[in-house]
Amino acid sequence: MKKTIIFLFFTTFISSFGQQNGIITYKSFFSIKQATEELKQQNRMWYQEELDHEMMAQLLRFTLQFNNEAAVFTMSENMISDLENQLSKRYTVGLFYGDDIFYINRKKDTLIEQLTYSFATLLRKRKASFIEWNLTTETKEIQGYKCYKATYTYVQKWKGREFLWPVVAWYCPEIPVPLGPTRYSGLPGLILELHEDEIAYVVEKIDLKTVPTKITEPTEGEMLSDEEIKNRDRRVKDELINNN
Repeated sequence: MKKTIIFLFFTTFISSFGQQNGIITYKSFFSIKQATEELKQQNRMWYQEELDHEMMAQLLRFTLQFNNEAAVFTMSENMISDLENQLSKRYTVGLFYGDDIFYINRKKDTLIEQLTYSFATLLRKRKASFIEWNLTTETKEIQGYKCYKATYTYVQKWKGREFLWPVVAWYCPEIPVPLGPTRYSGLPGLILELHEDEIAYVVEKIDLKTVPTKITEPTEGEMLSDEEIKNRDRRVKDELINNN
C-alpha cells in the first residue's frame, strides 16, 4: 500500500512538471563568512581579499531555465567590474561554477555537467537522480514561500582522499518543480535556496510564465568519467610543478 501511494504521488508530480515552463533567477553569496574579525586581526591583506570575494559573489546572477523535458543552470550575469583584481574575479566566478553548465534531461534521468578545468573543458555524465536527500520537517520562509529543509553530503574525491561537502536545500512544495541550482534536483518542490559547503544561492526572481528558448545539452569538451578527470588534472599539475 505504501509503495502504491508513493508511486501515485510520483506520477502526479512528474505530470505536473510536464505542464510547466519557467526561468528562475538566483543570486549567489558565501554561506560561511570568510572575512572574519579574527582574520582581520591576523592578516589585514587576507581579510581584504576575502572581503573582495564576498562582494564579488553578490554581483553574480544565475538562471535555471526549464521546460517539460529538460533544464539548464548557468551564470547569466557577471556585474563584477573589470577594474577589480582579475585573479580574484576568476577565483570567485569559478568557485560558484560560473564557467560551467549543468543540464538535466528529466525524461532520460540524465545529468550532464560541462566543467571548466585549468587544463580543459570536459563533460561529465551521470544519473540526475544520484542524490539521496534527507527530508526534514524544519521550515523557513523565503520570499513569502514556505520552504522545507533537505540535507545531503556531496563526496568530492581527490588524490585518494574524500572531502565531504554538506549540502542544505530549502525547497518549496507549493512550486512543484523538482529542480534547483547546479547539479541538485529531485526534491518535491523548487529549491529556493541552496548551500553547498561555503557557497550558496538564493532565489531572486520566479517566472513560471515565460517559455525558455530551446534547451540543448552542452557538447563542448571530451566526455570523461570522474576518475579520468582527476587523473588528467593530476598529470597537468605534476607537469607544471616539475617544469618549475
